[in-house]
Amino acid sequence: MSTGMLSPPTAAPTPDPATSSRLRGHLTTVGIPFLAVVVGLAVGAVLIVLAGGNPGQAYATMLNAALGGDTQLGRLLTGMTPLVLMGLGYAIAYRTGFITIGAQGHYDVGAITAAAVVLSIPLGTSWVAIPVVAVTAAAAGACIGGIAGVLKARLGVNEIISSLMLNYLVFYALAWAVRKPLANPNGFTPESERIPEWAALATIPGTRIHIGVFVAVAAVPLVWWLMRSTRFGFSSQIVGESPSVAAANGISVARTIVTSALVSGALGGIAGAIMLLGSEFRLSLAVSSGIGFTAIVVALLGRRNPFGIVLAAALVSGLTLGSQAVQRTQEIPASIGTVVQAVMILTVLLANRIVERAR
Repeated sequence: MSTGMLSPPTAAPTPDPATSSRLRGHLTTVGIPFLAVVVGLAVGAVLIVLAGGNPGQAYATMLNAALGGDTQLGRLLTGMTPLVLMGLGYAIAYRTGFITIGAQGHYDVGAITAAAVVLSIPLGTSWVAIPVVAVTAAAAGACIGGIAGVLKARLGVNEIISSLMLNYLVFYALAWAVRKPLANPNGFTPESERIPEWAALATIPGTRIHIGVFVAVAAVPLVWWLMRSTRFGFSSQIVGESPSVAAANGISVARTIVTSALVSGALGGIAGAIMLLGSEFRLSLAVSSGIGFTAIVVALLGRRNPFGIVLAAALVSGLTLGSQAVQRTQEIPASIGTVVQAVMILTVLLANRIVERAR
């Protein structure tokens, strides 16, 4: 009787901890925003029922208002554009641990600067006007953002308070500008003259989609590269996670914070200029509509990921357009859309906290 050699039992493959961690990270990145959207829409459905409406019909109306045709799609994309740019600015700042809420001020000063340039300097052609406006509006936004950054980095001033106060200062500058130096001499309301035709952003024929949309599209991979593949991106992550570790490794915490504040402000300034030259065409108090605070929702719902911010901006812009349509057609308050956004962001914050505690 022959005896065969018995091979040792094969051990089960040990899962790679790094792979498991990355998988959990990806699931968290996708799952938390999805959960927030579901919870927000569910709460919205309850509110619609309480208001005497039909949730199915209301959400169908919202979807049609956002994606029902070329006109609606154009409105969605142009509405997304400033949200994407300011959301990217917030993502850069928050990565550094610089928790600003100043995008509204950056946006307003960008619009003021754009109006001042095109109404006072006869540039004559969009090929000259657009680059000049982009640079000056970005510089103006960066200056406002940089003030809060320097106050934080050099004096330890809380950036939430300083950026909020700067928002108010810029708003009062806007109110002064539309009543004094930029006021329409033939008008009766506080607003500027209409910008010259040569300064308006070009649009795709037959649509409302202007070239500002493509600026926002180009900014997304650029910011992703900046955050993931540059020395500044690496430094900002370390500073955001542990300033003391960053300083011990030779990273200038103050310079990194100020740089992130400057970039964030510049993106907000460009957003304001695009709005003025591509959608509004006239400076007025309506510019300061609170969109800078809506961009905070976009940045957090997109989990500070540039590509996630695009999806979040599409959702928030669609909700805004849809809520307006529902108010017109079904007499349901448009504020329901705002409540849905608020519930979404609260869900994101709560889920993030639960995930952090689970670790």
